[in-house]
Amino acid sequence: MKASQMPLLILLLCSLSVLAQEQDRSKTKYGERTALKVEYFGELVLHPGLSLGLDYTMVRNNWVTVHWNTDLGGYWHRWNNTSVFLKTSFGSRFVVGPVFADINFGVGYMHSWAAGVLYQRTENGGVEKAANLGHPHFMPNASFLLGWDGSRRNDLPWTIHIGPEVYLQYPYNHIILPHVAAKIGFTYKFKQR
Repeated sequence: MKASQMPLLILLLCSLSVLAQEQDRSKTKYGERTALKVEYFGELVLHPGLSLGLDYTMVRNNWVTVHWNTDLGGYWHRWNNTSVFLKTSFGSRFVVGPVFADINFGVGYMHSWAAGVLYQRTENGGVEKAANLGHPHFMPNASFLLGWDGSRRNDLPWTIHIGPEVYLQYPYNHIILPHVAAKIGFTYKFKQR
């Protein structure tokens, strides 16, 4: 088995053990499982960004939560580009008291625009300004977050988290370009149990 498949296998096995446990879903309504996320998304830490999203809890017990995230965001790389993205991911959140570790794997779409004026060659050999329509990119991603969940002991409807996200930008000059982003976020649950 390839080493790159190992994290996915671990996530799948952890998720299956949660799904196998008994749970009464009739008592859990949609609003109790949905949370709004706001995150600082600092690409390479120095390039500021923001991400807004939803976190949907699929399964939850005393020690692990399986969730699905959808995020819309972007970041600004001064003198280089401005990028926006839409991504989705599945994750497992392992809990000890109010503290948790969260592992997520997902895919997304990113669109980036050059930060300056673009030029192109004309048919007669001259140069003219070109339209800056941007470039589409495939964006697979993975993140590892550490955080605190206020609903575990204090019945507070929010969590805070911090950690790195690694994502790939493809295509980028005919190669795959890896990136690292710092995430610091806040999640607010719409309703409590």
